[in-house]
Amino acid sequence: MKRIEQIDALRGFALFGIIMTHMFEGYLASLTPPQYAGFNILLPIDSVFQTIIQNLFVGKFYAIFSMLFGLSFYLILDGKKESSPLKFAWRLVLLFLIGYIHHIHYRGDFLTVYAIFGMALIPFRKVPTKLILLIGLFFALNGPSIVMKTISLIEPPVQINQPLAVRPNPIEQATAYFQLILDGEYKKLIVSNSTIGFVNKYNYLKFSGRLWVIPGLFLLGLWVGRKKWHQNIEKIPLGKLILVSAFIGIPLVLINFYFSAPTHSELVRYFGSIAKDASNIFMPLLYMGLLLHLYTSKFTQRYVRQLIPVGKMGLTTYVSQTAFGLFIFYGYGLGLLLNLSGTVALGLGFIFFIFQILFSRWWFTTYKYGPLEWLWRSLTYGKKQAFRLKK
Repeated sequence: MKRIEQIDALRGFALFGIIMTHMFEGYLASLTPPQYAGFNILLPIDSVFQTIIQNLFVGKFYAIFSMLFGLSFYLILDGKKESSPLKFAWRLVLLFLIGYIHHIHYRGDFLTVYAIFGMALIPFRKVPTKLILLIGLFFALNGPSIVMKTISLIEPPVQINQPLAVRPNPIEQATAYFQLILDGEYKKLIVSNSTIGFVNKYNYLKFSGRLWVIPGLFLLGLWVGRKKWHQNIEKIPLGKLILVSAFIGIPLVLINFYFSAPTHSELVRYFGSIAKDASNIFMPLLYMGLLLHLYTSKFTQRYVRQLIPVGKMGLTTYVSQTAFGLFIFYGYGLGLLLNLSGTVALGLGFIFFIFQILFSRWWFTTYKYGPLEWLWRSLTYGKKQAFRLKK
C-alpha cells in the first residue's frame, strides 16, 4: 500500500500540537492539586501561552490524530475486501500491549484508548456511509453527553436518602500522585498508573466526553476514507473548507472562552461546553485545511514536507515524546515540574520536535519503518519484517 504523503504530514502536524500541549501541562495527565494550581505560570508571558494552549491546542490536535486513525482503519481493513477483521483485531491487541507499557509510565497515554475503541470500528465495516457520517457527527460533537446533561438540567435527579459508599477523594488522590511525580518514586508511579490510573483515565474520558468523541472522530475518519478524499486531495475545495471552518470555529472558541469562566452560572458554562465540543471539530478542520493548502503551494511545500517522516513513524514519535517529557518533569529525571515555566517548557518541546524531524529524516535514509512501527508490524504478521532499505 503506497503511503500518502499529505496524510503523513497531517499526522506529523498533529504530533507537534500534542507535544506542545503536553509540555505546557508538564506531562501531568492528572487533576492539579489546589496547592499547586498555576505551577507552570512563573513568567508574565506564561498566562498568554496558557490561554493559547487551552483554546487553540487542547482537544484540537488529538482530534486530527483520531480522525487519521479512522482513516487508517479504512486503508487497512474497510477499503480492502480481502482484509481480515481478525488480523486487524490482533493488530489492535498489540497496540494495546504497547500502549499498556506506555500507560504505566504516563497515564495520559491514548494508545490503550485507541486500541479499545478501535475494536468498535470493526462492526462498522458493513454500515452504510451516510449512517457512518450521522453517527460520527453525533458522537464527535459529544451528543450523548449533551443529551444526558440537558435532561439533568430539565429534570434534576431525585435525591435518595441512603448511605453512600465511601469514595476516594479526588483531591487527595491528585495530591498523592503529584507528590509521587515530584519525589520520582518510579516503582510507586508504575503501581499507581497500573491500578488507579486506569480508573482515573476512564473517569476522565467519561467526564470530558471523550468516551463518545473519540469513536465519533474515528467514524468521521472512516467516512473520509469511504468518500475517497485521501485519493483526491487535490480536488478538495480547500478555500471553502478554510473559510467555512474559520467562520464557524473561531466564534465557537470565543464563545467557549467567555462562557466557560467560573464566574458564570452552570447553565451559561453548559452552553460554553457545547461550543467547546463543536470547536474541537471545526478548528481541526481549519488546521488541516490550512496545512493542506500550504502543502499545495510551491513556496511552502518544502517546509510542510518536513513533517512527513516524523508522521510516518508516528507511534515512535509519540512514545519518544513522552520519554522526553517524563525525563524533563518527573523526579526520576531532571525533576523540573515546579521549576520550569510553561513558556520555557514549550520552547524545549519545540526544540525536541525539531530534533525528531531531523532524526526521522535520517532514519528513513536507511530503514523502511520506524522502530516501534517495525516491531508492531513484525508482531502483527508473526515474523520478522524486512527493516533496512535495499541498496
